[in-house]
Amino acid sequence: MLFKTSFIAAAFAAIAALTAEAHVALREPCPRYGSYAGCPAPPSGQSVDYNIRAPIGVYGSANQPLCKRTVPFTSKLPTYKAGQTINVKFDIGASHGGGHCQFALSYDGGKKWVNIKEIVRECLRGNPKSASYSIPVKIPDDAPSGRVVFQWLWNNAIGNRELYSNCVDMQIQGTNGGTLTGKEPVILNYGPNSQRVGEFPNASDKDGREHFTSSSRKSYTFRVPASK
Repeated sequence: MLFKTSFIAAAFAAIAALTAEAHVALREPCPRYGSYAGCPAPPSGQSVDYNIRAPIGVYGSANQPLCKRTVPFTSKLPTYKAGQTINVKFDIGASHGGGHCQFALSYDGGKKWVNIKEIVRECLRGNPKSASYSIPVKIPDDAPSGRVVFQWLWNNAIGNRELYSNCVDMQIQGTNGGTLTGKEPVILNYGPNSQRVGEFPNASDKDGREHFTSSSRKSYTFRVPASK
């Protein structure tokens, strides 16, 4: 009986370890509720996200909201200048053959988004390592000053048809008021109303890139008033 109990416990531990190693999270800048070195404590009433590398949903089921965590940080926010490049780093368990990454900004707390960088198919491809892999993401030169949410989205190429997301609360120093226009993010494999894209391990596979280039894809403009 003791052997059986120990065996079951070991099996569950092994499954948990595999699950923990199976995914990816944004690591730097500090994502909401991240446990990484230098990250601030979560807001009052919230807790550290020890499952931060898990997907937020799959095709047919949106398990968590975009950003994964919705209560923002309101103090000790990192500050970036318009035109500055952020070297975005990741906590990589397994990169599932790469996939599509999108990086977006929101000036209204996450109600609407404008993409500032997209990488179709090649993001996180080739089994990159956490210690050495980063993606340069430039804040637009014309980004207005203000508090923003920086979002990362990732659709993996191989495995369950999932969507991953983390968000960073930050300040931007740019123009005093103005607009920021761009394409809205492409939401794939996230809930029953999303577009489904199958696995695409091979170059000849359909990977859903037509959703990024479609002429019917919506744009959005943030209008930020000047401060007096």
